[in-house]
Amino acid sequence: MEVKYLKDWETEMNTCIRCAYCFEGCPMFKEKGWESDTPRGKVVLAYGLFTGQLEPSDYIAEKILECTFCRDCIQRCSANISVPDILTAARADLVEAGFKYDSHVNLLNKVESSGNIFGKELKAPPHPGKTPVLLGCRFLERSDDAKRYVEILTKLGMEPMTVEDEVCCGMPPGVLGYKDKTNKQKALFRERFPYNEFICMCTTCVFFIRKSYTDLNPTYIIEEIYKRLPEANPRQLGLTVTYHDPCNVGRGMDMVKEPRKILKMIGCDYVEMETFGKEAECCGGGGGVLVTDRELSEKLARKRYRQALDTGAKILVTLCPTCELNLANMAKEDGNKIEVKNLLDLIWEALR
Repeated sequence: MEVKYLKDWETEMNTCIRCAYCFEGCPMFKEKGWESDTPRGKVVLAYGLFTGQLEPSDYIAEKILECTFCRDCIQRCSANISVPDILTAARADLVEAGFKYDSHVNLLNKVESSGNIFGKELKAPPHPGKTPVLLGCRFLERSDDAKRYVEILTKLGMEPMTVEDEVCCGMPPGVLGYKDKTNKQKALFRERFPYNEFICMCTTCVFFIRKSYTDLNPTYIIEEIYKRLPEANPRQLGLTVTYHDPCNVGRGMDMVKEPRKILKMIGCDYVEMETFGKEAECCGGGGGVLVTDRELSEKLARKRYRQALDTGAKILVTLCPTCELNLANMAKEDGNKIEVKNLLDLIWEALR
């Protein structure tokens, strides 16, 4: 196999000393239990592809794709090796070698044809203002929710402006390793959303944009809310909830205290799950696994849902729309014993 993208990560692959600290929190290893399911094992596979000691195969492609990019391994790695970046490069090389999944191709065809992951015409709810706001595919599809969330910024003294024809930021092809499609989508995104500074509503979008667009400076909506909410004198909701840290928020953007302080600002007590903060377990929705292997994604979501249920709280709060979807599906499967809500919904209620 010709290797193009793994070359950039040769140093990091050689830096891994195979210490196995990455085993401890890895959701895939906890679920499947094999060495090849660990971050260390996947780096070894990637290195084998890079050196030519391993021939690409369906098995290797499957293992490289079975990663939620939860970043727990980076959190525990003494050398700070970015396993997700190594695996993204490995995925790109495998794609160019012909290892493609029908589910990936179908999703990316939707993005290419419609500009979003749903494959249908979606328009951002109009809201004139001065500060551009990027909704992201999932909130773009949830138009009524998006209207309320944008209105939060208005209530906090800002002048938000939606962009009707926004398109996908390029994360799906990027995370799945389709380089050509990623570059095309990124170019289209910049054409449709020509702003260097803006408010980003989606956790996944803001994290991807910060990593992938060096010229852009997005602000995550929670950063603005955290700064402005105390002066808004929000209503006290008097709720007891549990909070799920999305991987891109807690580990990716180092935002653990801010969502919890916001919960306190709006009169919510929170009960922590068995794992929380930077050690919070993944819901299974990241890294493309929700598309690659839905059954596996749901197994991970089911574990996290049960941790929430064990707290005794009646409301499970999170920020990532994908986490929200995955966990809400588990709640529905179990008779809705706990209500899954976005923190933005609670903030909206507190500002009404």
